[in-house]
Amino acid sequence: MKDRLFTIKIETALILLTFVVLISCKKVSSESFYAEDVPMAEMPDLTEEFTFGSDKGLVNISTQANGNNFGTNNSALYKNISSQNFAYCHPDVEYFPEGFNGYKYWMVFTPYFGSVGTAQDAKLYENPSVVVSNDGLNWVEPKGLKNPIQGALSAHESITENKNERKQGFWSDVDWFREDGKFFLYYRGSMVSAAGLGSRGAKSLNNKSKLKENAQRTIVRQTSSDGVHWTPLEVVYTSNPPATPKSDHLLSPTFIPVDNIYISYEVELHTGGGNFKGDEQSYVVRRQSKDGLNFSVFDKSQVINFVKKPWKNVNQAYSPWHIQASYVDGYYFLVLAIGDVKKYTSDLLYLAFSKDGLNYNVVPKPIVESNAYRSAIFKKNVTSDYIDFGAILGFKNGAFSYREFRLEKLILDKACK
Repeated sequence: MKDRLFTIKIETALILLTFVVLISCKKVSSESFYAEDVPMAEMPDLTEEFTFGSDKGLVNISTQANGNNFGTNNSALYKNISSQNFAYCHPDVEYFPEGFNGYKYWMVFTPYFGSVGTAQDAKLYENPSVVVSNDGLNWVEPKGLKNPIQGALSAHESITENKNERKQGFWSDVDWFREDGKFFLYYRGSMVSAAGLGSRGAKSLNNKSKLKENAQRTIVRQTSSDGVHWTPLEVVYTSNPPATPKSDHLLSPTFIPVDNIYISYEVELHTGGGNFKGDEQSYVVRRQSKDGLNFSVFDKSQVINFVKKPWKNVNQAYSPWHIQASYVDGYYFLVLAIGDVKKYTSDLLYLAFSKDGLNYNVVPKPIVESNAYRSAIFKKNVTSDYIDFGAILGFKNGAFSYREFRLEKLILDKACK
């Protein structure tokens, strides 16, 4: 009898020890779920003066913001956002010097801020929308398109982050590029159920494999040859591990084709977990993909280095909130909307540039010194000596302005050595 009791005690102890080991391993695994730190490169101080021109004027978009779900048509959910009723957010522009389907400028944006506001109901209007222009100032819908290209989400397509919240998923953070005769449009869905995404998405193996469970945030992609007719959405990655730390915000993803790969950047908030080794409020991480749909998981992503952080001279708590990437003639550029991310906002706008896409030098003087939000630059002309850019600058009052400026390659090269 005593031997039997002894055996039972040994077995119980082994079970408890196994349980403790499993819990410890799980804890270690969670704490070691880090993005990869990249060794900081040495770069010279920027001694040359950078100038960013002056605004050509305020942007006017002749369109309506539509808060209806697809299949509904409540007239009360249409808002005129033209002229002084501006409500513009998250711009990204493709420029065609000779024009494309009759227009030189093609822009994707979401209606938000301004006359749409920022209250809970404003989420209904924050839908991907496409407009065109020939002067960068006056914009209309392209022929054949009625915005938005993705309608507002219904309650039955939505989940909640907190129990007391109303179910209202929403879209945001649009970004695009054109390659091989197609527009590639990426954007973020927040609080959208897997079933909701599945009902709107392509009936593909990609979606089937990535929509097995709900995620608080999901990056999706649509493509179009003409900017008017769009493919059903495909899921790129979600805020579930291993793509990201659980329920991370996946802020402001931005995508660029470079040679034969696709590179993405996004802002990840540092919430105090074991995912970043520094003490910044947010970090910019970089992923890679061979097909534009399947990107590096979080622990294979790389943390971007900013060799200088001039925003720290304004406020030590500031860090990146929204970003936009471009790649022009061997140079990487990031437009950085900087602010107090604990308050979910930005205020300053900076330009950073790089030759390796990992170590960025930041122009000390901001492009915009207050009220700035996600903005976008785009190539207009390239020579052996300089790059001419256009810029749509976004502001927290819902206005866009248009600007043009030139960067000398000699100055960029000196700062990248």
